Amino acid sequence: MIRTDDSVIPERFDNLWKMIKAHGAEQWLEDKGVGPDLEGLTYLCRFAFFTGLISKGEVARQLELTGPERKKLIKTWYDIHREKGCGAC
Repeated sequence: MIRTDDSVIPERFDNLWKMIKAHGAEQWLEDKGVGPDLEGLTYLCRFAFFTGLISKGEVARQLELTGPERKKLIKTWYDIHREKGCGAC
């Protein structure tokens, strides 16, 4: 997993935000005060993954995850999704 103080986080956050906005999906983002930090980048990765904008491989690249880390994180996201829904509907 990428370090919380990694200098690439703000740039990756901005690029992912721009991609989501370019696809017209930003209105479905939950207002969580998401900022360009690791928590915000992780949230945008989750959102982009569930809306089909990025793949599992891209999640791993953005967050610098190993295979097992990626599998565990995405399983956790699916568990939350099953429990709480997507938040957009």
